[in-house]
Amino acid sequence: MMTKPKKLAVINDLSGYGRCALSVSLPVISALGVQACPIPTAILSNHTGFPGEYKYDFTDHMKPYIEAWEQLKLNFDGIMTGYMNYDEQVKTAAHFIEKFKKSGTLVFVDPAMADHGRLYRGFTLEYAGYIKERLISQATIIKPNLTEACILTGVEYETITDLMREHTMRRLKAKLIDMVNILKSYGPKKVVITGIERNGRIINVIADGDNISFLNTKKAGENRPGTGDIFSAVLASSVLQGMSLERSVKKASEFISSCIAISEEAKVPVNEGVIFEKILDKLACTSYSK
Repeated sequence: MMTKPKKLAVINDLSGYGRCALSVSLPVISALGVQACPIPTAILSNHTGFPGEYKYDFTDHMKPYIEAWEQLKLNFDGIMTGYMNYDEQVKTAAHFIEKFKKSGTLVFVDPAMADHGRLYRGFTLEYAGYIKERLISQATIIKPNLTEACILTGVEYETITDLMREHTMRRLKAKLIDMVNILKSYGPKKVVITGIERNGRIINVIADGDNISFLNTKKAGENRPGTGDIFSAVLASSVLQGMSLERSVKKASEFISSCIAISEEAKVPVNEGVIFEKILDKLACTSYSK
């Protein structure tokens, strides 16, 4: 018998060109059999990796947009947050979680604010603290990249990069486990730290309760915008459908690798993100295992 798809509310910006944020999240979530329900934080002609863009800030519209959903008494099986520009947007997202989170609701937080050892332009450590206080504290799963994990735990990024250059993984793994435990102490039971590059491999740390594992994937090519958004969409949708966290991370990692590989082969400019449209059928899966 056909069952209704689960609903995932997605808070992120919408870029018309460049394959990132809601532009990639919505089709990926749909391909996985989940109904995507977007809450835009901004509408851009293209993402900010291009020389210029038109941007319409949606901050003042988010509250009445959400109030309309409250009046309709809508329900969601999951809530996913991504890139937000301002404290006010974080406050509104936190309010949304507080209003719509029920027992069993999956709350997935991507604290998108930094990469490559530094905060994004315009972001501060105070903003990072606000993300931790308002969103991470309510999360079921958080998915920081290595830089964001360092900022949120107070660990120097250079400390990790120094350990990454060592011949063995022992001390690096121990430090990453320490960071995971700090992140879990903020509230979430599940943590995934992504984007740890070492010896041509991408390492993801997966903490599911007390179980901590490491997933290695061969690096397929250059880092590209939008891959984090696709990863989050695959991961959140797969977990929402009942797949285990570790299998969901593996699924997301393998799909990203495939997207990067075919984008490199097609010589797609880096700022245009990754080709994912041609291989969305790879995400279709009717068999989920807890």
